[in-house]
Amino acid sequence: MLDQFFLTDVAVLKNLIKAANLTKTDQVLEIGAGSGIVTKEIAQKAGKVLAVEIDRKFTEELKKVPGCIQLIFADALKVVKNTRKYPLKYNKIIGSLPSSIVEPLINILKKRNFELAVFLVPEKFAYKLVNNPFYNAYFKVELIKKVLKNSFRPVPRTNWEIIVLNKIIDPLEKGDIKSFVYQYFCEHPKAKLKNSLMEVIIKIFTAKGKKLTKNQARKMVTMVEADERILNSFPLNLPVFSKTIENLIRITKISSII
Repeated sequence: MLDQFFLTDVAVLKNLIKAANLTKTDQVLEIGAGSGIVTKEIAQKAGKVLAVEIDRKFTEELKKVPGCIQLIFADALKVVKNTRKYPLKYNKIIGSLPSSIVEPLINILKKRNFELAVFLVPEKFAYKLVNNPFYNAYFKVELIKKVLKNSFRPVPRTNWEIIVLNKIIDPLEKGDIKSFVYQYFCEHPKAKLKNSLMEVIIKIFTAKGKKLTKNQARKMVTMVEADERILNSFPLNLPVFSKTIENLIRITKISSII
Protein backbone atom coordinates (compact mmCIF):
# COMPACT_ATOMS: atom_id res chain seq x y z
CA MET A 1 0.00 0.00 0.00
CA LEU A 2 1.33 3.45 -0.97
CA ASP A 3 0.28 5.38 2.15
CA GLN A 4 -3.13 5.90 0.55
CA PHE A 5 -6.50 6.29 2.24
CA PHE A 6 -9.40 6.09 -0.19
CA LEU A 7 -12.45 8.25 0.39
CA THR A 8 -15.67 6.24 0.64
CA ASP A 9 -18.11 8.77 2.10
CA VAL A 10 -20.26 10.24 -0.70
CA ALA A 11 -21.25 13.29 1.36
CA VAL A 12 -17.59 14.19 1.93
CA LEU A 13 -16.92 13.73 -1.77
CA LYS A 14 -19.71 16.20 -2.61
CA ASN A 15 -18.29 18.73 -0.13
CA LEU A 16 -14.83 18.35 -1.64
CA ILE A 17 -16.10 19.07 -5.15
CA LYS A 18 -18.37 21.89 -4.01
CA ALA A 19 -15.45 23.67 -2.33
CA ALA A 20 -13.62 23.84 -5.67
CA ASN A 21 -16.48 25.82 -7.29
CA LEU A 22 -15.83 24.15 -10.66
CA THR A 23 -16.97 25.40 -14.06
CA LYS A 24 -16.37 24.19 -17.61
CA THR A 25 -13.60 26.76 -17.99
CA ASP A 26 -11.51 25.06 -15.29
CA GLN A 27 -8.61 22.74 -15.97
CA VAL A 28 -8.08 20.65 -12.86
CA LEU A 29 -5.01 18.78 -11.69
CA GLU A 30 -6.21 15.84 -9.61
CA ILE A 31 -3.64 14.33 -7.28
CA GLY A 32 -4.20 10.70 -6.34
CA ALA A 33 -6.94 9.65 -8.75
CA GLY A 34 -7.15 6.10 -7.41
CA SER A 35 -10.08 4.21 -8.91
CA GLY A 36 -11.61 7.40 -10.29
CA ILE A 37 -14.38 8.11 -7.78
CA VAL A 38 -13.34 11.75 -7.38
CA THR A 39 -12.18 11.96 -11.01
CA LYS A 40 -15.68 11.22 -12.24
CA GLU A 41 -17.20 14.02 -10.17
CA ILE A 42 -14.57 16.52 -11.31
CA ALA A 43 -15.01 15.57 -14.98
CA GLN A 44 -18.75 16.26 -14.80
CA LYS A 45 -18.16 19.89 -13.80
CA ALA A 46 -14.72 20.91 -15.14
CA GLY A 47 -13.50 21.38 -18.69
CA LYS A 48 -10.54 19.03 -18.32
CA VAL A 49 -9.02 16.75 -15.68
CA LEU A 50 -5.32 15.96 -15.46
CA ALA A 51 -5.57 12.85 -13.30
CA VAL A 52 -2.32 11.85 -11.60
CA GLU A 53 -2.01 8.39 -10.07
CA ILE A 54 1.15 6.53 -9.11
CA ASP A 55 -0.38 3.03 -8.99
CA ARG A 56 -0.98 1.46 -12.40
CA LYS A 57 -3.35 -1.15 -10.97
CA PHE A 58 -6.06 1.50 -11.41
CA THR A 59 -5.43 1.86 -15.15
CA GLU A 60 -8.51 0.04 -16.42
CA GLU A 61 -10.87 1.68 -13.92
CA LEU A 62 -9.60 5.16 -14.75
CA LYS A 63 -9.89 4.55 -18.50
CA LYS A 64 -13.61 3.89 -18.02
CA VAL A 65 -14.29 7.28 -16.41
CA PRO A 66 -16.18 9.47 -18.93
CA GLY A 67 -15.14 13.00 -19.76
CA CYS A 68 -12.13 14.98 -20.93
CA ILE A 69 -9.47 13.26 -18.85
CA GLN A 70 -5.71 13.00 -19.33
CA LEU A 71 -4.24 10.14 -17.30
CA ILE A 72 -0.74 10.58 -15.90
CA PHE A 73 0.78 7.60 -14.12
CA ALA A 74 3.61 9.10 -12.11
CA ASP A 75 4.69 10.36 -8.71
CA ALA A 76 2.58 13.48 -8.04
CA LEU A 77 5.49 15.30 -6.41
CA LYS A 78 7.60 14.86 -9.53
CA VAL A 79 4.70 15.93 -11.77
CA VAL A 80 4.20 19.19 -9.89
CA LYS A 81 7.91 19.87 -9.40
CA ASN A 82 9.28 19.01 -12.86
CA THR A 83 7.46 21.45 -15.11
CA ARG A 84 9.80 20.72 -18.01
CA LYS A 85 8.93 17.05 -18.13
CA TYR A 86 5.28 17.74 -17.24
CA PRO A 87 4.33 21.10 -18.85
CA LEU A 88 0.75 20.92 -17.64
CA LYS A 89 -1.72 23.79 -17.65
CA TYR A 90 -4.23 23.92 -14.81
CA ASN A 91 -5.86 26.58 -12.67
CA LYS A 92 -7.26 24.40 -9.89
CA ILE A 93 -6.00 21.38 -7.96
CA ILE A 94 -8.02 18.74 -6.12
CA GLY A 95 -6.80 15.77 -4.14
CA SER A 96 -7.30 13.36 -1.30
CA LEU A 97 -3.60 13.25 -0.49
CA PRO A 98 -1.45 10.40 0.77
CA SER A 99 -0.35 11.69 4.18
CA SER A 100 3.37 11.34 3.41
CA ILE A 101 3.26 13.82 0.50
CA VAL A 102 1.08 16.51 2.07
CA GLU A 103 3.82 18.78 3.42
CA PRO A 104 6.33 18.38 0.55
CA LEU A 105 3.56 18.98 -1.98
CA ILE A 106 2.41 22.19 -0.28
CA ASN A 107 6.00 23.43 -0.23
CA ILE A 108 6.35 22.81 -3.99
CA LEU A 109 3.04 24.58 -4.63
CA LYS A 110 4.46 27.75 -3.07
CA LYS A 111 6.34 28.17 -6.35
CA ARG A 112 3.44 27.36 -8.69
CA ASN A 113 0.79 29.69 -10.06
CA PHE A 114 -2.82 28.52 -9.76
CA GLU A 115 -6.10 29.89 -8.47
CA LEU A 116 -7.01 27.48 -5.72
CA ALA A 117 -6.48 23.98 -4.42
CA VAL A 118 -8.91 21.81 -2.48
CA PHE A 119 -7.35 19.01 -0.47
CA LEU A 120 -8.20 16.41 2.10
CA VAL A 121 -5.36 16.49 4.61
CA PRO A 122 -4.72 15.15 8.12
CA GLU A 123 -6.35 17.42 10.70
CA LYS A 124 -3.09 18.23 12.49
CA PHE A 125 -1.49 19.50 9.30
CA ALA A 126 -4.59 21.56 8.44
CA TYR A 127 -4.18 23.50 11.69
CA LYS A 128 -0.45 23.88 11.00
CA LEU A 129 -1.30 25.51 7.67
CA VAL A 130 -3.71 27.95 9.29
CA ASN A 131 -1.31 29.02 12.04
CA ASN A 132 2.02 29.17 10.21
CA PRO A 133 2.80 32.66 8.81
CA PHE A 134 5.14 31.22 6.19
CA TYR A 135 2.28 29.21 4.69
CA ASN A 136 -0.10 32.15 5.07
CA ALA A 137 2.27 34.23 2.95
CA TYR A 138 1.59 31.97 -0.01
CA PHE A 139 -1.98 30.82 0.58
CA LYS A 140 -5.19 32.10 2.06
CA VAL A 141 -6.14 28.95 3.97
CA GLU A 142 -9.75 28.02 4.69
CA LEU A 143 -10.85 25.07 6.80
CA ILE A 144 -14.04 23.80 5.17
CA LYS A 145 -15.12 20.69 7.00
CA LYS A 146 -13.82 18.12 9.46
CA VAL A 147 -13.82 14.60 8.01
CA LEU A 148 -14.03 11.63 10.37
CA LYS A 149 -11.44 8.94 9.87
CA ASN A 150 -14.06 6.27 9.18
CA SER A 151 -14.82 8.08 5.91
CA PHE A 152 -11.76 6.31 4.44
CA ARG A 153 -10.64 2.79 3.62
CA PRO A 154 -8.34 1.73 5.15
CA VAL A 155 -9.13 3.81 8.22
CA PRO A 156 -6.33 6.29 9.10
CA ARG A 157 -5.26 7.01 12.67
CA THR A 158 -6.64 10.55 12.78
CA ASN A 159 -9.49 12.65 11.45
CA TRP A 160 -8.90 14.72 8.32
CA GLU A 161 -10.02 18.12 7.08
CA ILE A 162 -11.18 19.57 3.76
CA ILE A 163 -9.11 22.69 3.14
CA VAL A 164 -9.07 25.34 0.42
CA LEU A 165 -5.85 27.09 -0.51
CA ASN A 166 -6.33 30.34 -2.44
CA LYS A 167 -2.94 31.16 -3.95
CA ILE A 168 -1.43 34.58 -3.19
CA ILE A 169 0.31 35.69 -6.39
CA ASP A 170 2.51 38.80 -6.73
CA PRO A 171 1.69 40.17 -3.25
CA LEU A 172 3.86 43.26 -3.69
CA GLU A 173 1.88 44.32 -6.76
CA LYS A 174 -1.28 44.07 -4.67
CA GLY A 175 0.21 46.04 -1.77
CA ASP A 176 0.37 42.99 0.51
CA ILE A 177 3.74 43.81 2.06
CA LYS A 178 3.48 41.26 4.87
CA SER A 179 3.02 38.32 2.49
CA PHE A 180 5.77 39.64 0.24
CA VAL A 181 8.26 39.85 3.13
CA TYR A 182 7.51 36.36 4.42
CA GLN A 183 7.81 34.98 0.88
CA TYR A 184 11.17 36.69 0.49
CA PHE A 185 12.41 35.18 3.76
CA CYS A 186 11.27 31.71 2.67
CA GLU A 187 13.04 32.02 -0.66
CA HIS A 188 16.30 33.35 0.85
CA PRO A 189 16.79 31.11 3.90
CA LYS A 190 20.59 31.62 4.02
CA ALA A 191 20.44 35.42 4.10
CA LYS A 192 20.76 37.18 7.45
CA LEU A 193 17.76 39.21 8.55
CA LYS A 194 19.55 42.56 8.06
CA ASN A 195 20.41 41.70 4.45
CA SER A 196 16.91 40.43 3.70
CA LEU A 197 15.36 43.54 5.21
CA MET A 198 17.57 45.80 3.13
CA GLU A 199 16.61 43.98 -0.08
CA VAL A 200 12.88 43.95 0.64
CA ILE A 201 12.91 47.65 1.54
CA ILE A 202 14.54 48.47 -1.80
CA LYS A 203 12.01 46.28 -3.65
CA ILE A 204 9.06 47.83 -1.82
CA PHE A 205 10.14 51.35 -2.73
CA THR A 206 10.93 50.32 -6.31
CA ALA A 207 7.38 48.97 -6.61
CA LYS A 208 6.17 52.41 -5.51
CA GLY A 209 8.24 54.03 -8.26
CA LYS A 210 10.80 55.45 -5.83
CA LYS A 211 14.55 54.96 -6.02
CA LEU A 212 16.33 54.00 -2.83
CA THR A 213 20.10 53.68 -2.36
CA LYS A 214 21.63 50.89 -0.29
CA ASN A 215 22.78 53.44 2.29
CA GLN A 216 19.21 54.73 2.65
CA ALA A 217 17.97 51.15 2.95
CA ARG A 218 20.58 50.38 5.65
CA LYS A 219 19.41 53.42 7.61
CA MET A 220 15.84 52.17 7.45
CA VAL A 221 16.89 48.67 8.56
CA THR A 222 18.13 50.08 11.87
CA MET A 223 14.76 51.79 12.31
CA VAL A 224 12.95 48.53 11.60
CA GLU A 225 15.04 46.46 14.01
CA ALA A 226 17.73 47.86 16.33
CA ASP A 227 18.76 44.59 18.01
CA GLU A 228 22.03 43.57 16.34
CA ARG A 229 21.68 39.98 17.56
CA ILE A 230 18.37 39.62 15.76
CA LEU A 231 19.65 41.39 12.65
CA ASN A 232 22.51 38.89 12.38
CA SER A 233 20.18 35.89 12.71
CA PHE A 234 18.51 33.98 9.91
CA PRO A 235 14.77 34.73 9.64
CA LEU A 236 13.68 31.09 9.43
CA ASN A 237 15.50 30.38 12.70
CA LEU A 238 13.79 33.17 14.62
CA PRO A 239 10.81 31.97 16.70
CA VAL A 240 9.08 35.37 16.61
CA PHE A 241 9.77 38.46 14.55
CA SER A 242 6.23 39.68 13.84
CA LYS A 243 7.06 43.01 15.56
CA THR A 244 9.91 43.49 13.09
CA ILE A 245 7.48 42.97 10.20
CA GLU A 246 5.01 45.44 11.73
CA ASN A 247 7.79 48.04 12.03
CA LEU A 248 8.84 47.42 8.43
CA ILE A 249 5.31 47.96 7.12
CA ARG A 250 4.92 51.13 9.19
CA ILE A 251 8.25 52.63 8.18
CA THR A 252 7.96 51.88 4.46
CA LYS A 253 4.68 53.80 4.46
CA ILE A 254 6.42 56.93 5.73
CA SER A 255 8.25 58.21 2.66
CA SER A 256 9.65 61.25 4.54
CA ILE A 257 11.86 58.91 6.55
CA ILE A 258 14.39 59.04 3.70
